[in-house]
Amino acid sequence: MKTTIICFSPTGGVEKVAQLIANELKVAAPYDYTTRGYEVSFSSDDLVFFCFPVYGGRIPTPMYDRMNYVHGNGAKAVLVAVYGNRAVEDALLEMSDLCLNRGFKVVGGAEMIAPHSIDKRFGAGRPDASDIAALNKFLASLMAKQELTPVAMPGKRPYKEYKGIPVYPTSSSKCSGCGTCAQECPTEAIDPGDPQHTDKSKCISCMRCVSMCPFSQRRVPKAMQLAASAALIKMCAGRKEPKFYL
Repeated sequence: MKTTIICFSPTGGVEKVAQLIANELKVAAPYDYTTRGYEVSFSSDDLVFFCFPVYGGRIPTPMYDRMNYVHGNGAKAVLVAVYGNRAVEDALLEMSDLCLNRGFKVVGGAEMIAPHSIDKRFGAGRPDASDIAALNKFLASLMAKQELTPVAMPGKRPYKEYKGIPVYPTSSSKCSGCGTCAQECPTEAIDPGDPQHTDKSKCISCMRCVSMCPFSQRRVPKAMQLAASAALIKMCAGRKEPKFYL
């Protein structure tokens, strides 16, 4: 059985979890589908981990486009939802439905915590040693099963209405115009010729442009950041623990 890992990781938290899985299972590095998808076809002998962030209890909208490039053909899928210490809500179920539509059998799932993309104080230092130990135990149980059978994911239909925190990064007056933010944006919400402008109808507030700017000149306006952080304080309070479905 060949194992493949595919991840969508705007700010690196999901990628870290995906790499932990790759290291533990001693398989190839994750395929990065953050900025674009790549045609790939699997077979019933394959096991595929899909690692993705949770935004407002849902999967990122670009996942629908990225999954158009992926053909399951009966392959087995394990879903790994990574969130910023708030909640997963319907994201695992939504991703499960998407995988089923693409020809996969969902045989496992996980909820892991990483720093929140908008305010990294929430989920800081995660995944930590305890998280990694729990993840590795789940992976061992998964790989030890003689037969991987379908597993239902938590969540409700219809999925909750997406109500993410509307924060839209812009470039400072010192922006060099290098175009990195536009090249790296998962939704092409930034005009390469005018990077100070963000198309709010396309932006998913993933913060990839902020994390990828080589000169640290991409940021959320201060008033917007303060309002977002204030809204997150109550929702992200307390330590959340990983959960697994097998």
